[in-house]
Amino acid sequence: MLIHIQRDGQEFGPYTLEDLNKYLAEGSLLASDLAWYEGLQNWIPMEQVPGVNLPSSNLPIAQEAGVVSTAVSSVSTKKKIFIGASIGVLVSGVGLAFGLGWIGGGESGPSNRSQNQSNSGPKAVAKESTSEGNNISFSKVEPIFRKHRCFECHHSKESGKAAKADLDFSIPSSTRAFTSPNQKGNPATAPLVLAITPGAAEPMPPNGPMIPEAEVATIMKWIAGGAKF
Repeated sequence: MLIHIQRDGQEFGPYTLEDLNKYLAEGSLLASDLAWYEGLQNWIPMEQVPGVNLPSSNLPIAQEAGVVSTAVSSVSTKKKIFIGASIGVLVSGVGLAFGLGWIGGGESGPSNRSQNQSNSGPKAVAKESTSEGNNISFSKVEPIFRKHRCFECHHSKESGKAAKADLDFSIPSSTRAFTSPNQKGNPATAPLVLAITPGAAEPMPPNGPMIPEAEVATIMKWIAGGAKF
């Protein structure tokens, strides 16, 4: 069974049930997304798809808010005061220990914390793409472009007509302007990646669902490695 997904008027997929559960676990798909497969007359909530597994972290916000509200209301005022006081004492004690040099002695502490912070967030994703993309050649991303019918407009040798926007995958030199990041070292800012990212002014592909995030990540790794052919 192939399942189509709709979010904010945009359609994605189709996906197999295995892929659907994988993307839900990763957070790429949400419980609030709508689903459709052959045999249905209308779109249905994700949770109604037979065999779908919704992870606890992917529950609707309203449901999470209700659980949190119930848990908080069950704690008495005295317990709140006791917990707050305990945390205050603990924080003060840890701060004193750092001040006296009992914990985190030497110069390695602050530098390690800075390193941990630098290894998270969007910059870390771009850095990871750079480090892992050195061995990725065009043969790794070609199936992605072919599956999403990019070659119909951007491969003159296969389509038999001039490539649109001067992006021609059959002429490697023509791709440089599209695979060169606007921000050095950050493949997410390459014009090609921006065009296949949701929210693009002129999204690619123009007549189909957007390219899944996992495949976009592979394209970013190829670009980070120099967009080699």
